[in-house]
Amino acid sequence: MLDPLPTWLAKGCSAELILLITNIVNTSMSTGTVPDSFKVAHVTPVLKKTSLDRNCLKNYRPISNLSFVSKVLEKTVLSRLMDYLTQENLLEPYQSAYKSGHSTETALNAVHNFITSKLDEDCFVLLVLLDLSSAFDTVNHSILLERLQSKYRLGGTVLSWFNSYITERYQQVKIEDVLSSPRPLVTGVPQGSVLGPVLFSLYLAELVILFGTMVFISIIMRMILNYFLLSIRICAKCFS
Repeated sequence: MLDPLPTWLAKGCSAELILLITNIVNTSMSTGTVPDSFKVAHVTPVLKKTSLDRNCLKNYRPISNLSFVSKVLEKTVLSRLMDYLTQENLLEPYQSAYKSGHSTETALNAVHNFITSKLDEDCFVLLVLLDLSSAFDTVNHSILLERLQSKYRLGGTVLSWFNSYITERYQQVKIEDVLSSPRPLVTGVPQGSVLGPVLFSLYLAELVILFGTMVFISIIMRMILNYFLLSIRICAKCFS
């Protein structure tokens, strides 16, 4: 059982539980540790599309169900993390995912404006779309922690907290009322978690340095744009 009481009941008794939950959150953040019970997920396989073959495991997305209090803890950490990244100007300028005032629509507008402006300058534009398969499951914990420390300057108790959060996690697959035995989660960030998508976005931010160009970040899709400062008219002569 993930929670000793249903989520709806916990929310209904929030006034009575708020002090206890606040103490749990503050203790976790001040000690840099995440309780082991918060690192167990019940994974429900969800078919990506109803038209896909139900007998093929690759067609399922593993959605993690986590305890209610653990999500409260994650939301608190996420709020402070995003405030820090914004104040220190550490977010990529063209990131739209998980960024206040941004969305997939702003990402598409930025891509459109970039392409049209470069075409007006007689430049070629190269657009590469990356749709990463099982992206959340491929995150290397050591690499993620190293990037949190070196690129985003997290250290001390904060880095210890994230180390505790992503390591020594376990998951159990739940189908209807049947629950599998626990299995360790040695890579990846949990789908269905609060922090998972943001950590994945920070994990892939090195693409900007790798390609040395503009990377528009929107959910799992990455749009990499490059342009060649070469006149179309000059290039056309090469084909004549």
